[in-house]
Amino acid sequence: MQFAIQHPDRVSALVLLVPALYVPRDADAPSVHAPPGLELLFDTVLKSDFLFWAAMQLARDTMLKTVLATPPERVAEASATEQAGVAKFLEHLLPVSPRRLGLLNDAAVLRNIERYELERVRAPMLIVGAEDDLFGIFDVARYTAAEIAGARFIGYAEGGHLLVGHHQETVAEIEAFLR
Repeated sequence: MQFAIQHPDRVSALVLLVPALYVPRDADAPSVHAPPGLELLFDTVLKSDFLFWAAMQLARDTMLKTVLATPPERVAEASATEQAGVAKFLEHLLPVSPRRLGLLNDAAVLRNIERYELERVRAPMLIVGAEDDLFGIFDVARYTAAEIAGARFIGYAEGGHLLVGHHQETVAEIEAFLR
C-alpha cells in the first residue's frame, strides 16, 4: 500500500487479500483485533516449536481460531483439498519460535496503525475479505475499498482469515482482475 501511495506511477494493479490496515472503530478500538486466547499463545506456545506442534495436534480448533483467525467449522465444511491447504499453512509456521518477536511486532503495529492516504492510490485495486475473519479484517477491507476510487471489493460471508471455501473462486477473480 505504501509503495502504491508513494509511487503511483510504478504500480499498475494491486490485490489485497484480507488487508491489515486502518479502519475507524468506536471508542478508539484498534483496527485489527486479536481473537480471544491469542495473547496467551504468544506468551506460551509461540515460545516453543514443540508446544506449537503439540497444540496443532491436540488443540487444532483453538489454533485455527487464534493463530489463523478462521472459524474451525469453516475448515470442517471445506473440501479435502482446502482442508489439506489449511493444515499445510499451519505446519509451515514451524519453526515458530524465531518468528515470535516478528509476530509480536506485527500485533503492536496493527494495534496503532494510522490511516494511509488512500486517496493517492491510482492503480486499479481488488480487495478481498471474509465477514467471519476473526481478526476483524472484513471491515478494514470494505472501508479501504470505499476510500479508493475505482477499487473493487469482494466480501464473503464466511471463510475466515484464510478465505476457506473460496480458494478457487478467489484465484479466478484475481487472475481475471490482473488480466
